[in-house]
Amino acid sequence: MKILFLLISLTQIALAQHGKGLKPLALGSTAPSFSAINQDSILVKSSDLLSKGPIVLIFYRGAWCPYCQRHIHEIQEGFQQILDKKASVVVVTPEKSEYIEKMISKTGATFSLLHDTNYEIMSKYNVKYTIQKKDKMAFKTFLVPLVKKHNKDSEAILPIPATYIIGKEGKIKYVHFDADYKNRSSLEEILKNL
Repeated sequence: MKILFLLISLTQIALAQHGKGLKPLALGSTAPSFSAINQDSILVKSSDLLSKGPIVLIFYRGAWCPYCQRHIHEIQEGFQQILDKKASVVVVTPEKSEYIEKMISKTGATFSLLHDTNYEIMSKYNVKYTIQKKDKMAFKTFLVPLVKKHNKDSEAILPIPATYIIGKEGKIKYVHFDADYKNRSSLEEILKNL
């Protein structure tokens, strides 16, 4: 297990270098609408959620990523505080449903986790990164098959770990967007910006 963690960490360091060309959506801009099926087979629509309050939209790479697990667990720990601010939490991943279920079992997540079919939401929010053949990164031969397996795709596609807070009026009011896999939005930052 320690070797797997080391391999993932070293690979993620290399990925951080390659994802630096992506830029977040601008603060104050209109957030793209989205819809997808969650882990309970319910259609989740941003327009429905915004009619009730702000949305905390989080992107994670996979259940295989210990940093993603830690982040989702932290959000679950503070979920009631987010709900108290009349906000919804929506988490988006390229992983298929069986791996979403693994993330839920590892983190206890009770909010909506969405499989991003055809990477539509990731593309709209400018977090989609495809590992290229030309990319020089440590342990690429390990990571690429793992990502393809979890996403059930012929390409290795990951999101930049990012968090957007979308205000009730549909504008982006907070962005955490960092290609460095270790840097994630904190519960404290999210609560402060709701």
